[in-house]
This record gives sequence, structure tokens and C-alpha cells, in this order.
Amino acid sequence: MTTPAPGSRARWLLLATAVGQAVSPALAGFDQGSGSDPVIVPPGPFFAIWGPVVLGCLAAAVYGFPLRRATADPWRRVQVPLSVAQVGFVVWLVAAARLPVLTVPVFAGMLAALLVCLRVLVRTPADRATRLLLTGSVGLYAGWASAAVWVNAATVLPGRLTVGTLVPALLVAGAALTAAVLAWLLHGQPAFVLAAGWVLVGALVSSLGAGATALVLVAGAGLAVVGVSAALGARRTA
Repeated sequence: MTTPAPGSRARWLLLATAVGQAVSPALAGFDQGSGSDPVIVPPGPFFAIWGPVVLGCLAAAVYGFPLRRATADPWRRVQVPLSVAQVGFVVWLVAAARLPVLTVPVFAGMLAALLVCLRVLVRTPADRATRLLLTGSVGLYAGWASAAVWVNAATVLPGRLTVGTLVPALLVAGAALTAAVLAWLLHGQPAFVLAAGWVLVGALVSSLGAGATALVLVAGAGLAVVGVSAALGARRTA
């Protein structure tokens, strides 16, 4: 009896979870932000990044489905952790509707799974299409998650903690520090840096609209730190 090649079965899991991730927002009626959100939550249009992320993951799963790709690196090494992240996306939507406090640990788990994938992808040679579809999509996904998990935390804290400046400033600083450290470790992976920066720009825009000067300064400084860290990381040998 022949043993299935690694990746031959997991490709089905990757494709199924990518499809589930793509259709779940419509089924869940996901609301991308509201007027009652804390000041550091990016404006609604910033959440449009989920379009490229979700469609990119779906396109990557389709492109990586043929057996010759699915059983080769880097595909076979990221199928399971990326599937975990995609299942996490669906769980996050359910938690957001029923028990919002669970969205933070779910988001953190998604980030951990995505970082496993991205670490493999930045170290493994791949063809151009794989770099664009797989590495690009996972990079955007992980970059957004690395900073947005902190913003997510603001939405589940008691309102009295997010009315002032201190707690929101600490959360923005945490988002920037997390993104900066990971950008350096991931050698300044462009999609990751772009998405993490997008979260911070969103926090800056929201804070500016609310007249929260201190938060604008923290978000601006965070953007600068992420940019410098990414540039230094890109100079390291992958």
C-alpha cells in the first residue's frame, strides 16, 4: 500500500478552509467597524484590506492545489498552519457576534499560525506566482494581524479604559512594537510591512479625526519605528 505524499491530503484542507473563509463574512453579516468603536480602531475603508487577503488566500489555494505543487516546498509546509488561520477567521466571526472577548485569543492564535507560514515562506525559494499569491497573501494577513490584534483588544475592554489616552496609547505602542520586531525578524517582508503599517495609518487617521493629538503622535512614531525596523531587517541575510 502506497503512503500518500506529504501535502496530497492537506491541499484539500487548504482549499476547503480558503473557500470557507471567503464565504463566511457574507453568512455572518460581518460589520466592519461602527461609530461606537474606540478611537484607535481604523475607519471602515481600512478594513477593505480583507478583500485582497481573503481572495489572495483563495487564489493561492487554487494555484497550489495541483499535486506537483502541493507536495513540494513551500506548499506542503504551510498547508496545515494556513488552514488553521483560515479556520480561525471563521471562529473569530462567530466569537465577534456571540462572545467578543474570545476574539482576542482567537486572533492571537491566527497570528501565531500565520507567522509559522511566513517564516517558512521567507526562507524557501519559490517561483514568482507562489511568491505573489502565497507569500504576498500570507504577508498581508500576518502584517494586519500583528497590529490589529492590539486594536481588537481595545474593542473588548471596558469603555472607561478606552475613553482616555493612556490605554489606547499603550495599545497602539504595542501594535507598533510587535510589528517592528516581526518586520525585522521576517527580513522586512514587503507585504507584511505594508499591512502592519496600514493598521497604524488607520489608527492615526481615526485619532486625527477625534482630535486625539497624543494618539496621533504615538501612531506616527510607531509607523516610523516599523519602517526603520523593516529596512534594517531587509539588510539581514535571509
